[in-house]
Amino acid sequence: MSDIKYALRSLASHPAFTIVVIVTLALAIGLNTAIFSVLDGVLLRALPYDEPEQIVMLWESNREQGLEEVQVSGATYLDWRERSSTFDAIAAYRYHGYTLTEVGDPVRVASVDVSPALFSVLRAGAVLGRTFSASEEAPGNENLTILSHGSWTRRFGSNPGIINSSILLDGEPHTVIGVMPREFQFPAGDSDVEIWSPLTLDPEALLSRPHRMYNAIGRMTAGITLQQAASEMNTIAAQIAQENPESNEGWGVTLIPAHEQLVGAIETTLWVLFGAVTLVLLIGCANVANLVLVRSAESTRDFAVRATLGASAFSLVRRSMTESMILAVGGGLTGLLVAWGGVGVLRSIIPDTVPRINEIGLDSTVLGFTAFLAITSGLLFGLFPALRSLQPNLVRILNDTSRGTSLGRRGLRLSHLLVVSEVALALILLTGAGLMIRSFVRLANQDPGFRSDGIVSVVVSLSESRYQTSGQQREFYSDLSARVKQLPGVNEAGLVSALPMSALGTEFEIPFTVEGLEASSPSERPRADYRGVMPGYFRAMAIPLVQGRLMDEFDGGDGRAVALVNETLARRYFRGVDPLDQVVQMPMAGELQIVGVVGDVHHRGLQSEARPEVFVPFAQLPLREMHVVVHTDQEPTSIVRAVRAEILAIDPELPITATFTMNELLSASIAQQRFNMALLIGLAFCAVVIAAVGIYGVVSYSVTLRQQEIGVRMALGAVGADTVQMIVGQALRVVGVGVIVGLGGSVALTRLIASLLFDVSPIDPVTYISVSLGVVIVAAAAAAIPAMRAARLDPVAALRQ
Repeated sequence: MSDIKYALRSLASHPAFTIVVIVTLALAIGLNTAIFSVLDGVLLRALPYDEPEQIVMLWESNREQGLEEVQVSGATYLDWRERSSTFDAIAAYRYHGYTLTEVGDPVRVASVDVSPALFSVLRAGAVLGRTFSASEEAPGNENLTILSHGSWTRRFGSNPGIINSSILLDGEPHTVIGVMPREFQFPAGDSDVEIWSPLTLDPEALLSRPHRMYNAIGRMTAGITLQQAASEMNTIAAQIAQENPESNEGWGVTLIPAHEQLVGAIETTLWVLFGAVTLVLLIGCANVANLVLVRSAESTRDFAVRATLGASAFSLVRRSMTESMILAVGGGLTGLLVAWGGVGVLRSIIPDTVPRINEIGLDSTVLGFTAFLAITSGLLFGLFPALRSLQPNLVRILNDTSRGTSLGRRGLRLSHLLVVSEVALALILLTGAGLMIRSFVRLANQDPGFRSDGIVSVVVSLSESRYQTSGQQREFYSDLSARVKQLPGVNEAGLVSALPMSALGTEFEIPFTVEGLEASSPSERPRADYRGVMPGYFRAMAIPLVQGRLMDEFDGGDGRAVALVNETLARRYFRGVDPLDQVVQMPMAGELQIVGVVGDVHHRGLQSEARPEVFVPFAQLPLREMHVVVHTDQEPTSIVRAVRAEILAIDPELPITATFTMNELLSASIAQQRFNMALLIGLAFCAVVIAAVGIYGVVSYSVTLRQQEIGVRMALGAVGADTVQMIVGQALRVVGVGVIVGLGGSVALTRLIASLLFDVSPIDPVTYISVSLGVVIVAAAAAAIPAMRAARLDPVAALRQ
């Protein structure tokens, strides 16, 4: 207790030192805690299912075509389920969507059609009512429904009488048979899903194995490893391929743990950010250690005298470490406030593509991590002063004091070493941030292949019950297209089944054949992403026509069966052959004559490569969900209101699924890269500020110790500029060593972020040179402040002192 009182009095007598140390630690610990909360909530925490490590996603794969994760056809899924012995259960599912009515205004709700076996896979039961039975997979049970807990609470007032009652979805009554628990989500991390319906496999759909449209998930039998399950599934795939060579030759199975499937895309980013914030913590500890080291010089003589008079080594170490731990606890508690604010900021700026954002917070695990950081930090920066008190040399210390320093040459060398480490670590962070900046600039300047300014999209999904036939779907969208094109302020308008950068819409990959082009095996058949379009879309989006013509209102339906292809498809499958007037054969669409080639579009993000695409007139193969695309000079909200009015004029019960501008989609497509860059810039800025404070502190202390020397130099004729040059030059020599060490560390560590960069090498000379010069300039500025103070010293006063 006496050590604690002594330490508190000592710290209170040096408020500036205490505040700087606690603020530095709070910043470093708080940032680490905030980032760790993201790491824990998104990446480290297991999925909220029973024994989640046994749950895996199953995908069809074709390595010859470079396809690793392809959805499975209904027939193949049934073969997997019936022939596998390494899985307790395998389920299929697909996203759906319904228009919910009679509970206020019509609203579009997200839903998923799931095999009844899904609830066995997840070992999940209803909190109210029941889940689907195995017999309800048969056709005719489509109108059964299970609600999410949030939907039951928000839309139906937590009414327990909802069980076995009907709700209107797409104008059809659906019987609610269950409500899931509050914490249940499926797919994992998707909190938008409100409804689950039984996935009923149409016998006709089972005849088309190339039509791969379902996701599959399974629970491995206890004791079965991923490798054993994968081996069995690929054996089954080989059997299926032998039985169905036209559709399955060359196709295997890929198994991915469900947790890895959910977080795999963000895993590298989170570990990089956690590594970066750890560097900030190390820089903070080095800086605090330097401050503590300098301050310990004041108490060194006291410790030496106590040791000479018989004080034990343990008592000296205990007294030194007590002060360090008090500072660490103060920094940790203050850091919690920084972390609390940081978590709030992070949750608001993290891109929507990051899963499980709602699980980020300061829970017991995160608080335990904060306590660990505080204790570890206290040990790190308090260790040397404590060890230094073990073997005090009273004669040397008194001699050093007589020369104006009680720190000694060894202490100064250690202080310089700490500065070198701070500079090196800060430079590594700055290099990473610089690479991210250059990568983001190049990505943002990438030509997407279409116009984004002035483009507004309205997504419409037709009810299955009220728009059952192709004729009804054609009539609705033809009428809507004509109405929208007549609206004031609309320069051009069209419709497309899947808009670039959008997660909504109808999109699927489809195989096709080309007359005169024979594949060596069924697995090598050409494949393309299917897009249904209506006239006006390409002009609205300013997608260039490279060859041939665009489609018009006479194409499709009872008119000509035509198609447009993009440059990538033409280049890949028509090498040396003019694609115009070539005939391709596609499932569902039939024979199509290619009448035009359009420019490539980065459909899945600016960072993605263009994929083969085929555009088919909507009238040839109508779809229920379409994007209305408008080019306008007016405010997007006014156009959306006008389009909405036209939709209601045609169908008063039809809601808009979503609205957005193309600029919003473009911005969202690079949100993850923007987040990575912004966070690394912020961490690098903190690191540089902390390092600059450390450099200033060391130089300032050095100037204080050398006042007599500086006074002698000035008395012998040295001018202020000479003094500034000498002090700054000596500081820069230390900083230069740190820059060299940091460059070496950057070369080694920036390779870890190579996968996060776009069109920029991890060893980019422009970035390395710019960052090095920036660090030197900041260091020179930090050293110049105390150097200029030294240049204003009065030689007589300095010599007298």
